Amino acid sequence: MLFALFLPLPLALILGLQVLMKAAYDSGHKALGPLILLGALGAVAVAGPAFERMRLRVFFGETVLRRRTGRLRNGAVFFFVNLVLTALSFAAAVGWIIVSARNLTYPIWGWESYPTDAWGGPTPAGAVALHFASGVVAFFVLPWVVIHITRWQCAMVRRHLGESV
Repeated sequence: MLFALFLPLPLALILGLQVLMKAAYDSGHKALGPLILLGALGAVAVAGPAFERMRLRVFFGETVLRRRTGRLRNGAVFFFVNLVLTALSFAAAVGWIIVSARNLTYPIWGWESYPTDAWGGPTPAGAVALHFASGVVAFFVLPWVVIHITRWQCAMVRRHLGESV
């Protein structure tokens, strides 16, 4: 879970780009947008592989040496695939926290009056039972999802960014 919650470089890049490009647009420098994007992609190309190898070493104790050949092609493939995997893993980890906390405590605070067509049934007991059941499912299923996505990410680091020691 910590591996998924440790905000990875691609997501930080997107947030940083959004702030920088908005600042350039608001200050009247619209032509700086493509230069900011190019600079950010260059920074990711340089720092991204080392960051991901460091993340693997810190969280799993696995040392991955830098790949000597085909680094540009492998790095580009890794960047785009890892962007998707990172977003899914982060969303599943945050979703696990939010959905589990909210829905598992729903029987405590969810007994407010419901209209007759409430989601989960025509009675408050049906709505409370449905919310609680979805919290139980999320509590047990989402960590499993995060574990499998994390395994895919680790395999991508080994395959595209380097060689295991």
